[in-house]
Amino acid sequence: MHYSHYIGVDISKNTLDAAIYAAEMRRSDTKHLPNDKTGLKELVAWAKAAGAKPNDMLICAEHTGVYSNELQLFCEKKGIALCLESPLQIKRSMGLVRGKDDQIDAIRIAQYAYDHKDKLKLFHRPSGNIITLANLLRERRLYVRQKATLMAQQAEIGSYESATSRNRRESLIDKHAAAVKSVEKQMMEIIKGDKALKKTYDLISSVVGIGPITAIDTIVYTNNFQNFDTPRQYASFIGVAPFDHTSGTSVNGRTRVSQFCRKQQKVSITMAARSAIVNDPWMKNYYHRKMKEKGDQRNQHGVVLNAVKFKLVLRMFSVVKSGTPYKVMKY
Repeated sequence: MHYSHYIGVDISKNTLDAAIYAAEMRRSDTKHLPNDKTGLKELVAWAKAAGAKPNDMLICAEHTGVYSNELQLFCEKKGIALCLESPLQIKRSMGLVRGKDDQIDAIRIAQYAYDHKDKLKLFHRPSGNIITLANLLRERRLYVRQKATLMAQQAEIGSYESATSRNRRESLIDKHAAAVKSVEKQMMEIIKGDKALKKTYDLISSVVGIGPITAIDTIVYTNNFQNFDTPRQYASFIGVAPFDHTSGTSVNGRTRVSQFCRKQQKVSITMAARSAIVNDPWMKNYYHRKMKEKGDQRNQHGVVLNAVKFKLVLRMFSVVKSGTPYKVMKY
């Protein structure tokens, strides 16, 4: 992936800091811009003045969620190559750095893009339905958390409060429960109205343990299984792929998962794994066999449960690749 100019962009809610890097440049030029259409047009004009053509430039930025929406839409419309990288990935590639400055960060991102040009993967904006589903999932999580907080308060201090206070809290709990159901209904309407998403949803929902929310969650964060080439890549992304922890003869730790992962998706697949152990005879037998093999090793439940999660990821990718619903294995 070779371009004449690599533009690093540090994104904030209201502003952008950009830096241009090219092999022949002795130093990177920087510019401070508003994070809107006007600022992005100014960014391209500034890059052109520096000798960069739109078809021969690559913009690299940290994936900052909704703050990068304007940049995504603009690059898609103008046909400009865009790469959105994990902030942690960029930070760890820089080594030991001190201080925080947006313009310096933009220079570092541009340098990162140039140094890793052979490994960068271009960003392709998900469909409108997937973006809407992602927003609805966030909304649902908010209501679920608020409901859980209210229920915990009710259990903790409800007996010490007046009837009026308890009634108010119970009313709020009911409202949050209704909001959750309303969001879930809207998500299912979107799924049913999109043939591609409906096909994927039906396939991965056939895997025992994968409920509606886990299925939608997986569709959103795999971009309908387009962003990951292998199930292990996705398993690593959500923190269920095991990695060795050894070095020489003195370090011989247990195989374990990385803590750098999408925690929310890990929670979702954990719930699915627990359901699979109860409702899938083969998975139930697999879990108990593995637990017996582990014997008295500490934390064996977590290790075996993680193996179940990985099995579910493999099954989801398998049914999507084959286009055939999952058939429960008899044991």
